[in-house]
Amino acid sequence: MKNTMTMPLTNVTELRQALTSNPVALLRVLMDDPVSGEPDKRDAGAIPNSRDFDLDGEGSDHQSASPHTLPSVSALSHYLGQLGVADTTNIVVYDTRGVYCAPRAWWMLKSLGHQQVQILNGGSPAWEAAGYTLNPEPPFADQTRLYEAHLQPQWFVTADDVLSALYSDTQIVDARSQGRFEGSEPEPRQGVRSGHMPGAKNLHYARLISNGELKPISELQIEFEKAGVNLANPIICTCGSGITACIIGVAALLCGAKRVSVYDGSWSEWGADSHYPVEVSS
Repeated sequence: MKNTMTMPLTNVTELRQALTSNPVALLRVLMDDPVSGEPDKRDAGAIPNSRDFDLDGEGSDHQSASPHTLPSVSALSHYLGQLGVADTTNIVVYDTRGVYCAPRAWWMLKSLGHQQVQILNGGSPAWEAAGYTLNPEPPFADQTRLYEAHLQPQWFVTADDVLSALYSDTQIVDARSQGRFEGSEPEPRQGVRSGHMPGAKNLHYARLISNGELKPISELQIEFEKAGVNLANPIICTCGSGITACIIGVAALLCGAKRVSVYDGSWSEWGADSHYPVEVSS
């Protein structure tokens, strides 16, 4: 299995081959759509021997005022251990939608220093489309293991880090829709201002996906160019609550970017705090 930081993806064929020769832990990443409210397809079936990684449950810190905030290292390590994975386990994370929230789980694992982790491009829809079985039974964890994190703090940044990066060579890349970015559409969360961070660039995450899969690298590079993003300069990815920002981050790494972080609080934190500057497009 590929396990370098710049090659985070695997495909159905590679995963099928890996499952026949290597011990691989499959994590089905679940999260209801925070904008539309559409529930995740929890009953649609899972790749056999998966375990559920629930971003609406223990995969987020519910003590935070912002949704889907990164849990503490100890809480996340405990959760992963309860799912039967250790820090040395080969892990593949996947979506029920194609590519949506699995990159968030991948990003979280990388922040813990996990080396052997990939995203299944296309998720369970691609697995099913290839003619492979989905298990109708609930995913399970067969045993509890000890997860020892090796924290890599550069994967996530705070609001203060973003504030310090404004008007520098660091690019803020916003994965929200154009309307939300410009401030012409209202924010779905109460008490959150419309608009974007000063100087931010807009690259809606959906532009990076085709038929439920991340586009080929050559096409991803074109989308970054259209958005005015220089992949040679540092990048901070943001979105509504730190989920689809990870799609931007993964795509940037695939395209060769070296300095990429995700703003964990994202717009749900920034837009709710009047101390942070906001711009709207005229």
